[in-house]
Amino acid sequence: MKRVARDPTAPVPVRVERALHLLPDLEALLPLRALLISASRPDERQVWSSSGPYLTLGKRGVQPDDLRRRLGAAVQRMSAHVEALFRAYIEALDADQRRDGAGVVAALLGAGRLEERVGRPTQAQVWYDSALGVAEALPNRRPEVESLRALGELDLGLGRSVEGARHFQRALALAEAEFDQVGAVGACEGLGDAALAQAQWPGAQAWYTRGLRLAEESEQGPAIGRLLHRLGRLAAQQGDRSAAAEHLRVAAERFEAVGAAKEMAQLLNSRGTLEADGGQTAVAAASYREALAWARRADAHDISLEVSIRVNLARLQLGLDRLLEAEEQMRRAEQLAIAGNLVGSLIQVYLLMGDLRGRQNDAGGFVFFEQAIELCHTLERSPIFEARAYQAYGEYKNRLGDREEGRAYQDRAREIMSTLGRTDEIERISEFLTRVSA
Repeated sequence: MKRVARDPTAPVPVRVERALHLLPDLEALLPLRALLISASRPDERQVWSSSGPYLTLGKRGVQPDDLRRRLGAAVQRMSAHVEALFRAYIEALDADQRRDGAGVVAALLGAGRLEERVGRPTQAQVWYDSALGVAEALPNRRPEVESLRALGELDLGLGRSVEGARHFQRALALAEAEFDQVGAVGACEGLGDAALAQAQWPGAQAWYTRGLRLAEESEQGPAIGRLLHRLGRLAAQQGDRSAAAEHLRVAAERFEAVGAAKEMAQLLNSRGTLEADGGQTAVAAASYREALAWARRADAHDISLEVSIRVNLARLQLGLDRLLEAEEQMRRAEQLAIAGNLVGSLIQVYLLMGDLRGRQNDAGGFVFFEQAIELCHTLERSPIFEARAYQAYGEYKNRLGDREEGRAYQDRAREIMSTLGRTDEIERISEFLTRVSA
C-alpha cells in the first residue's frame, strides 16, 4: 500500500470514541450516529505506526467538515424515511375510512418494517403493537396472525426468544383455526427458531418438521427451502452430518429453481460451516466464495450477510494458520460493518481479531475485546453480545496464561447467560471453567 503524505496544516480528526461521547443518546439522533460511524477513517499516522494492527472503530477519526459535506444526503435519506412513514399512516387512514380493517393493519405493519429496516426496533414494535390492536377487533384472524408473526420475529432479533415463542404460539393457534396455511407455516418456523435459541433441540426439530409438512401440503416452495435449511443447520448442531448435508442439498435445489439469491447465499454459508467442521477445508472455502457470489446477485445487497460469510471464511483460514489471509478477511468485514452501521457484526469481527492475536500470543490483542465490550455498552446494548464478548475475552486471557482474569470474565459471561436462559452456552462456559481449574 502506497503511503500518502499527510497535510501538516490539516486539522487533527476527532476520534470516534470522543465523537460518540459528545453525541446525546437520543432516538432522533440515530441517523447522525450512523453517519458519524460510516464517515470515520483510520488516522494515517496510526496506520503506519506500531499501533496500526490494533486499530478499532473507537480509534478511527472523523472530520467535522466531512460530516458537514455528507449531511445534506443524510438529511434527505431521513426525510424520505419519515415521508414513507407518514404515507403509511395516511394509507391506514384511507383504509379505515373504507372500513377495510385488514388494509389498516397492512399499512401499520408496513410502517413497522420500515423502522425495523433502519435499525429502530423500539419504534417498529410500537407500530406492530398498533397493528395488533386493530387486528384483534376484526372478524378475520389473518391480520392478527401477521401482526403476531411480525412481533415474534422482532423479539427473536432482539434475543427475546421466550416472548417471541408466545407470539408465534398464539399466531399458530389462530392460523390453524382460520385454515391459514401460510400463517401456520410461518408460525411453526418462528417457534422452531425460538426453541433453537433456547437450545431446545427436540422442540426445534418438531416445529420445523411440522412446518415443513404444512408447507409441502400447500406447495409453498420458498418456505420448504427455508425449513429444510433450518433442519440442516439443526442436524449439524446435533452431530448428524449426513442428515445435515441431505437437507441442505434439497433446500439448495428449491432455492436455485426459483433463483432465490439471498437464500442460496445463506445456505452456502451454512454448508461451508458444515464442511469446515468436517475437515473439508478446501471445499468449505469454495462454498464460502460461492456464497459471496450469490449474495452479490441478490436484488438488495445484504451487508450483514456478506459480513457473516467473510467472518466464517476468516475463521476457516484462522484454523489453517493462514493468519495473513484471515486478517485480510476480518478487515474487509470490519470495513463493511462500519460502512453499514452494523454494530453487532462489528463486535463479532473484533472478537475474531482478538482470537487471532491470542493465537499469536500477542498481549496487545486485548484492545479488540475492550472495544467489543465498549460497543456492547454504548451502542448495541444486547446482553447476548456482551456475554459472548466476555466469554471470548476469558478464553483469550487463559491462552495468554492469565487464568484468574480469564475465569472472572467467563464467570461474568455465565452470569449474563443465566439471566437469558441460554443453557447450551452456560454448559460450554462451565466446561471451559472445569478445564481451566483442572
